[in-house]
Amino acid sequence: MNKNILQSVLVTCAALCLGFAAKKADQKADQQGSIQIHEETITISGVHTGYDFMLIADTHISLCDERDPELLEKAQARREAFFNESGKVAERTFHNLITEAAEGGTDLTVFAGDITDSAMYASVDFVQEELERLDQPYLYVTGNHDFEYGEEYFSKKAYREYFPRLFPLTKTTEQYTVKEYDDLIVAGINDKNNQFDKQAVKALLPYVTGTKPVILVMHVPLQPQDQHSKLEQQADTVWGLSKAGRCRVLLGETACKPNKTTQKLLDAVFAEDSPVAAVFAGHIHFYNRSMLNGKSAQLVTGAGYYGDAARIHVQAENTEDRAE
Repeated sequence: MNKNILQSVLVTCAALCLGFAAKKADQKADQQGSIQIHEETITISGVHTGYDFMLIADTHISLCDERDPELLEKAQARREAFFNESGKVAERTFHNLITEAAEGGTDLTVFAGDITDSAMYASVDFVQEELERLDQPYLYVTGNHDFEYGEEYFSKKAYREYFPRLFPLTKTTEQYTVKEYDDLIVAGINDKNNQFDKQAVKALLPYVTGTKPVILVMHVPLQPQDQHSKLEQQADTVWGLSKAGRCRVLLGETACKPNKTTQKLLDAVFAEDSPVAAVFAGHIHFYNRSMLNGKSAQLVTGAGYYGDAARIHVQAENTEDRAE
């Protein structure tokens, strides 16, 4: 074979091999950041226009640098654990979820807790940079991991020293946040060791006892009034029961038992004349749509580090049913 032809063949083969390798690398990267969006529609009485919400939770961003040297080892171990479980890179899935929200015409992106895995500066910085890509508003509540810090987990020190680090994300120093539209209220309340903050409950009670329809956002889902609900059965299967034989990951009378302050809000939510039409939540790391009672829906998104999220369309009521 002519030497020039041989060289040409070798160059072509090398180029094809490199192209194949690059394609495989791109496919692997896509798989490590792939997302799955659950599409849902709920109908709410009193709403006169349509709304599209993106619900994201449990992305567990675990990035750490020299600003938090004592957490470097733990953060890396947690990041690797989430990757080994899901086969995906949490930062890539988060980036793709934000892209989906930004490009999907979402009216409000709702973050339902555990977006960061702890209050490390690098994690907060990463999430903040991603949120700046959103042109539309967002609502951000914290879960049980967002502001933990090493051994400081739901301690007074954690709330005093590490919760303020999340201000660039939450945009508030309070334990609640509210987005009000002409015909709808979206109210978020932070998780505080499966309970609610006293001042947050006081602030939200006028909304959840009023007349305008409310969507309530929290990290830990509420226990449905049906004691044998599929949500609770699946939660018990996935997470197991507590030592006392109670559901470990739902908030309710025979699950994570509410204190008096928390029960005050729950009583308002489950009241016969409650304006709460839906609850959005996360925490349990699997997707579920169910009814809390005869009139209110609860939508729980799967784990964001798996690339899971939900797009929820709220439409005006055309039937006598309050929510479907």
